[in-house]
Amino acid sequence: MPPFRYCPLCASPLVRRRPPDDSLERQVCPACGRVWYKNAKPCVGALITQNGRVLLARRAGPPAAGAWDLPGGFLEAWEHPEAGLVREIQEETGLTVRPVRLLGIFPDRYGADGDYTLNLHYLAEVVAGVPTPASDVAALAWFGPDEIPADLAFANVRQALAAWREWVTRPPACSNSPEAGC
Repeated sequence: MPPFRYCPLCASPLVRRRPPDDSLERQVCPACGRVWYKNAKPCVGALITQNGRVLLARRAGPPAAGAWDLPGGFLEAWEHPEAGLVREIQEETGLTVRPVRLLGIFPDRYGADGDYTLNLHYLAEVVAGVPTPASDVAALAWFGPDEIPADLAFANVRQALAAWREWVTRPPACSNSPEAGC
């Protein structure tokens, strides 16, 4: 979403300045004092794997129509990331999945307006179902670590797939300690 030009509360023109006790310049309303923050939208994505291959979705519409993406989407305001992941994967692929592990968190930009996103990508396993593309998915396909297509939709998808390739070639040593990340 492009920045506001006028305060949504009082309709006064906004200015850019650094509010007191803040380290960054923000949009501020000089009339009512409201500070408008540009916060990232939380998103989830799944690296669903079977037999050493990961499921990718070809996007049916914008942004990045025709490019490959990880199944997933935006979280609802009240939604826990793992619940949102299960919901989004069911909606897009018809699969019921179980999140196994958070693989990584990747900031990015989305769409023509360049909305900021915070993308939480999980390793997930199929619990039930057969991959069936929804209306916003042109195709679903499995890819091995060395078969990932070049036309990926977003930088966060490239980063998550690189982390997955690293994971499958050199998984961390697992133990009972939280530091092991398993």
